[in-house]
Amino acid sequence: ATGQSFEDRGQTMSDIAEEELIPTSNVLYAAHKHIGERCKDVSMAFLRCKKKDLDPSVCLNEGQAVLGCLGVVLKDLRSSCAAETDSYTKCLDKHSNDLRKCRQEEEAFDAACPKP
Repeated sequence: ATGQSFEDRGQTMSDIAEEELIPTSNVLYAAHKHIGERCKDVSMAFLRCKKKDLDPSVCLNEGQAVLGCLGVVLKDLRSSCAAETDSYTKCLDKHSNDLRKCRQEEEAFDAACPKP
């Protein structure tokens, strides 16, 4: 689904092609623990850069590093536990990202995709 926007609904981990990285909110919600843990250093470097200079062009390299890290995390989740991730992302999409309504899917995801 090349060119999908963030607003497109119903996306699962399997829908994100390897060469494109435009995850929807439900995919990001499902993967947030992994992204936060694994991309912490590059995210902090980006935030430090932005704090120093509000010019958007100054921190392009740091921003690309964050996107690169995000891509690696999503690729790893797709290859190691796609079924559980897809189930979780579908539930989040169905319930407007209300994490409380997807605890069963979250538990299955956490069991299959342990945080690093």
